Amino acid sequence: MSRVFVGYEQFGIEGVNEEFIHFVFDVVLSLTTKKGDSEVGVALVTNEQMKKMNHRYRGKDATTNVLSFVNTEIPDLPTEEVDNYLGDIYISYPVLDAEADQLEISHKERFAQLLTHGLLHLVGFDHTNKSDTKEMEDLEDQIVQMAI
Repeated sequence: MSRVFVGYEQFGIEGVNEEFIHFVFDVVLSLTTKKGDSEVGVALVTNEQMKKMNHRYRGKDATTNVLSFVNTEIPDLPTEEVDNYLGDIYISYPVLDAEADQLEISHKERFAQLLTHGLLHLVGFDHTNKSDTKEMEDLEDQIVQMAI
């Protein structure tokens, strides 16, 4: 069973609720090698919050659309929770809002894209070379199409 801890009350995205987030999470788990009981944290944050995290953890003094932190990168996580807890995903609502408008897609679809991207990082995908990038982007597209 998958569990998602959600923190996004201050931002409302039409069509996005815990059920939708669980669905996307379950699709990611079903299409990847990460099986079994898994948990993840998801939060929508402000640009200021995202900029602070991006500076602290990536050394970049700018906001970004999504950051994901694998469980081993989370300080003070109890040892017994490490096996099931994949990590945390932070999505900047203002960036999501601007990107959805720029891409001329719904906020729900952009949220699904960013959530999927973050989840794929948590289960081990990366985009450090062209081959990995293509594989990750293809899987992202497949998952988002299933979700929307």
